[in-house]
Amino acid sequence: MILKVCFLCRSLSYVTCMGCFSFLLLGVMFFIVDIKGWWGGQPFIYPGMNSIFVYIGHSLLGAYFPFSWEMRCQDSHWELLFQNLWATFLWVLIAYFLYRKRFFLKI
Repeated sequence: MILKVCFLCRSLSYVTCMGCFSFLLLGVMFFIVDIKGWWGGQPFIYPGMNSIFVYIGHSLLGAYFPFSWEMRCQDSHWELLFQNLWATFLWVLIAYFLYRKRFFLKI
């Protein structure tokens, strides 16, 4: 079953379908953000301003407690989904605080 799903993810129709959806989403977001000005892009602005810090921080600390923990049910996708959403929320929160302090990591 797992091999079958992975094989389907690599098919040409899957890649074409996902490319189409991403193009449509880009067009919708361009209309909403740039043309109409209905949305400013929050909360995606905050991690975008410190993307290198968030990337390096997640690479170094992603396996430790506040961002990850040992799951009780290994076959439960809900716990893994919650763990990933929690880690994403924490990194966005950290990026927001760094944005408020005007700390931006540059190369």
